[in-house]
Amino acid sequence: MDRIDDMNSQSLDASNVSTWLDNNPDFLHDYLKKLQIQRRRTSLLSDKSGLLLANFNTTCHKKYSTQDINFPEPLSSPNSNSSKLAKYSSPNSNPSSLKSLPLFLNSTSLNPSFSEPNLPPINQSDQLEHENIKKQVSRDKFRQLSLYEKMYTLVKCLYQSLDLKTTCKKILNTVSLLLDADRCSLFLVVDENESETSEEEMNGIANGKVLVSVVFDAKSHSLNKFVKNYAFDSMDDGCGDDDDGEQIKIPYGKGIVGYVASTGESVNIPDAYNDPRFNATIDQKTGYKTKSILCLPILNENGQCIAVAEAINKIGDESELEENNNSEEFSFTKEDEEIFAKFMPFISIAIRNSNLYSQSQKEAQTNKVLLELATIVFDESASTVDHLVSRILFNSIFLLECENCQVILFNTNVSGKSNTGVVFPRRPSFQDINKYFDRVYELNYNDLKIDKNFSREILVKSKVPNFTIDSPELSIINTVSHSGEILNVQNAKDDIRFSHFAEMTNTQSFLCIPVTNCSDQVVALILACNKIKNSTLNYFSKSDINVAEAFALFCGIGIQNIMMYEKVVRAMNMQQVALDVLSYHVSSNQDEVDRLTKEEIPEAHELGLYSFFFDENTLDDIGTLKACISMFGELELVEKFNIPYDVLCRFFLTVKKNYRPVAYHNWRHGFNVMSAMFTIITTGQFKNVFNDLEILSLLIACICHDLDHRGTTNNFQIKIQSPLAKLYTTSTMEHHHFNQCIVILHNNVNNILTNLTSVQHSTAIDLIEKAILATDLALHFKHIDKFIEKSQSPTKAVFDTTSDKELLLNILMTACDLSGGAKPWQCHYRLSQLVSSEFFSEGDLEKEKFKQEPIDSMNRSKSDKLPQMQIQFLQSVCVPMYHSLSLCNPLLMPMLDGCNSNIEQWQKLIQTQNDNKPNNEIN
Repeated sequence: MDRIDDMNSQSLDASNVSTWLDNNPDFLHDYLKKLQIQRRRTSLLSDKSGLLLANFNTTCHKKYSTQDINFPEPLSSPNSNSSKLAKYSSPNSNPSSLKSLPLFLNSTSLNPSFSEPNLPPINQSDQLEHENIKKQVSRDKFRQLSLYEKMYTLVKCLYQSLDLKTTCKKILNTVSLLLDADRCSLFLVVDENESETSEEEMNGIANGKVLVSVVFDAKSHSLNKFVKNYAFDSMDDGCGDDDDGEQIKIPYGKGIVGYVASTGESVNIPDAYNDPRFNATIDQKTGYKTKSILCLPILNENGQCIAVAEAINKIGDESELEENNNSEEFSFTKEDEEIFAKFMPFISIAIRNSNLYSQSQKEAQTNKVLLELATIVFDESASTVDHLVSRILFNSIFLLECENCQVILFNTNVSGKSNTGVVFPRRPSFQDINKYFDRVYELNYNDLKIDKNFSREILVKSKVPNFTIDSPELSIINTVSHSGEILNVQNAKDDIRFSHFAEMTNTQSFLCIPVTNCSDQVVALILACNKIKNSTLNYFSKSDINVAEAFALFCGIGIQNIMMYEKVVRAMNMQQVALDVLSYHVSSNQDEVDRLTKEEIPEAHELGLYSFFFDENTLDDIGTLKACISMFGELELVEKFNIPYDVLCRFFLTVKKNYRPVAYHNWRHGFNVMSAMFTIITTGQFKNVFNDLEILSLLIACICHDLDHRGTTNNFQIKIQSPLAKLYTTSTMEHHHFNQCIVILHNNVNNILTNLTSVQHSTAIDLIEKAILATDLALHFKHIDKFIEKSQSPTKAVFDTTSDKELLLNILMTACDLSGGAKPWQCHYRLSQLVSSEFFSEGDLEKEKFKQEPIDSMNRSKSDKLPQMQIQFLQSVCVPMYHSLSLCNPLLMPMLDGCNSNIEQWQKLIQTQNDNKPNNEIN
């Protein structure tokens, strides 16, 4: 005051004011701060939307006009300090130059949030006193606050939460405090078209919209809680635990609330019962009497009504109550409407932000769930159906906000007659009802809580389907499984189809989602029942359906893949069991092994195994077995690879047992091929080309190269689409022969490779596979050209590279397989008849199955052409091969000679046939 008096005692001019302000900077700071707050309050009350408040803290760097400030006359002071003045104005400044002064706010106010203005700092004792004063605020004290203080504090509380329901409760508390209302309700405008409302429900609803009570009939005691808590900048606990009452729906344009929503006009009714739009049903149910009503629309930025707030029964202060003796005599005033009009933009923004936040959270959660399901789909080996369905149940509950969720898996092995592939019958009988279901899973919202937390790793165990003909779920299952469409029922008790289910399970609303596989067959149903208590709506909306559709798509892929994976695992286990059983039964019994081990094994030369003209027909079955053992002994393979003698005997007995008794590709053919390879290695002196492990592998491949042959060719297997052809698309039978060989070797009692090192074992298996596959004639024609080129090169006798040795291996396997063409005529002719017999049998099957004539070599009616076909085969396949081999190794010349000799014999046979034919047949 002394400073002010001093100013008034002197004449004022601009220079004196500047000098005085330089000497008193604290005064300038306090004055401008006070002026800033006062002018903002004035602006708020003069602005209809109140949006200046929303920009309160984001405009701290803007420049404000100070033209209304009445500055006193400046003091003349000889001791003016121009350097201090430069902080605020130029030397030639005038009072209007103060427009450019910045606000004196500290850095903490730059955060764009609703916090209180930065007042001058206060000490700690003042702060404690300030907090104590806040705690003592009552509802009456709240009325005494200025409008700016009311609105600012309430807006600050309003924006502390983005949860829609919490926000709506805060809105009601805010409206009640501003308007002194006894009870409040808030209704959101919902488009029922997006919720799939039935036609009956749509009658009388404009544009398919209804108003749904988010918080209905909030009591005054919850408002008192809010008043006690608002001063602490928090009301999360003070208004969130009360019962919200029953959720109701009001048709758009009907009643007072509907009228306000459709017209966008506020309604102030002093006496509700005198207004024809008023519905007294709620009063009759609750016993509460409604007197005055103030109903106001909440509009968005486009002027569209998004919600309606309804305040009921104006409450006066204590003095007013004493004067009127009845709170019901009070009605809402025009000033109440104006106050709310200023607050409405904040409510609109709060609802919009809450909706956007809710949608973004749901989108994020949905994307997270879909990504998780996609991960499971592509990592099915680490999951089971129980794990996948547990994830589906968990995420369904949180995505759809439901109290209970079931997943019902259908048994897809039961064939259905429906065109859509649905397996569940329309009218199932008691006897067959449960055969249509595979498993049933169920999870409740409360089951997820473990120590007040939610466990994502919960594993839901499946239940065996135990439905009866009277089970209430069958009505839903029947409807959805046959339609294949999502079923959304908002009020199950009012739907005659599902009223029994609603009564038995206490279900108000449910959403049933069909889960289909790639064939559009319903493989599962997801049944979500009842929205959780704190959900915004008490039924499933269009957004829930959209989420459910995307979710069901991933569930379908996941369930199909996981169930297919389980089937594969089960099939693999069954296959392993079958192999174990097969290995046991196809293996020779101990008596046979004992007899063979006691047999005297003749020398190879005694059996004639060194000759290219060896005839297996000279030996009986036991003799062929002893000859196999003799070949292994002659090559010293038993000693070199430490093969137990009884295992070797059992191996050959088991191989013999696994050949089928077909005409040609039987045990004796396998023995012939092995004996031919033995002759080539020994007599042909190929021991210098192949090492011992390669020789062992070649002999095993030869004896096993036609295991389990069915007497038909690869082409026939492909034509009839046999399981073998589906399993092996190329070299069908050869792959099967190799696998049968591995089955025998994997049984320890037959495994003659048991004492090999891991490297040796791997090498041997690889060579056996290559050698057996080389017996496919389709591959031979790819190899022979390269071998002919090799036989004509200077290095024709050298096979020191891996590729050359592999090429030689392929040709030798075919040479041994076709060695019957180089045998003596009697042996060759007998084998040719056996081959033809097998071919003719295949031709007969083709005629029967395909009703068409087979090729000549398999056509029994063309048997007279056999000599000519044999000559053609020997000349085109055998002669070029044996000729090339003899060029590389002259010791193999007997094979070429034997082949040419047989061609001559066939030619003679043709000549004899022609000689015996009548002249008219020859012509």
